[in-house]
Amino acid sequence: MTKPSPILVAPVRALRELPPAEREVVSRFLFGCIRGLDRQHDTRWRQLWKRLWRAEAGEVLQLDNVVDRSGPFHRMHMAMEQAVFDAQERFEQFQGFRLWLKTGAGWGTFERDGTALVFVPSSTAYDQCSDDEMRELHTQMLDFLHTDRALTYLWPTLKPAKRAQMLADVLSQSLEDEAP
Repeated sequence: MTKPSPILVAPVRALRELPPAEREVVSRFLFGCIRGLDRQHDTRWRQLWKRLWRAEAGEVLQLDNVVDRSGPFHRMHMAMEQAVFDAQERFEQFQGFRLWLKTGAGWGTFERDGTALVFVPSSTAYDQCSDDEMRELHTQMLDFLHTDRALTYLWPTLKPAKRAQMLADVLSQSLEDEAP
């Protein structure tokens, strides 16, 4: 099962302070247009909104959103990683490339190793990385790949202008290859 993607929410102001007419519109939408799939889930839906209505401004609630990881998106992302790996000049092993890419994207945590802090890249396994997180990671990886630091590291023999063009060509080709 895919990991839930937590969503932290907080009322900007107490919802009970809304004028009665606005409360009626919101309630009609929430309970007239959306319902739980059965009695149990409808009760949970209404309880969630009771909690939100009673919450004070700034009071934080966490909602867990579970969305199955998108197979097409995952395949497109993996094709992008593979295409960049195949075109680069630095790494001989794909696993080392992936760890470098995750590190450059900031996907991980700092952990103590004796007296030093070391960066440990996080997993992208389905049960440890939500669909939302995977999409955020993809964007962070692309942002990192476009930096001068990453381009220089991946293609040290190319002139600076050619490095950016190389990445653009590789990314463009990987998207074409994955198109239906």
